[in-house]
Amino acid sequence: MEKEIVRMLEECKTRYHLKALMPDTPFIVAFDNGVEVKMVSFGRNIELSIVKEKNCESDLTVKGSPGLINDLLDGRERLSVLSSRQEIAVTGTYRGLLFVESVLTLCRIYDTEPVVV
Repeated sequence: MEKEIVRMLEECKTRYHLKALMPDTPFIVAFDNGVEVKMVSFGRNIELSIVKEKNCESDLTVKGSPGLINDLLDGRERLSVLSSRQEIAVTGTYRGLLFVESVLTLCRIYDTEPVVV
């Protein structure tokens, strides 16, 4: 799961237009796949990174199976769809869910297709 999180954070850092989407105060998201919990910090004035502190409280928690969490982080699944199908559990505010879904969608892996003219 850490590999997918790092890839998503690197995508987020390269897309400078996402800076305006980030909140002023750090927004912490916990991804729990049943095996491990990784916390990610998003914010305009901080470095986007995995939180190393153990006593940190998250603003939003996403809990699901390892496969679904990886699909979510890679952008193959949408957070709101998985939540509505009750395949994952999301704890936090609806606004937080929309923020995280926006970031994950904008930082997903794109399959490039050649354009034929």
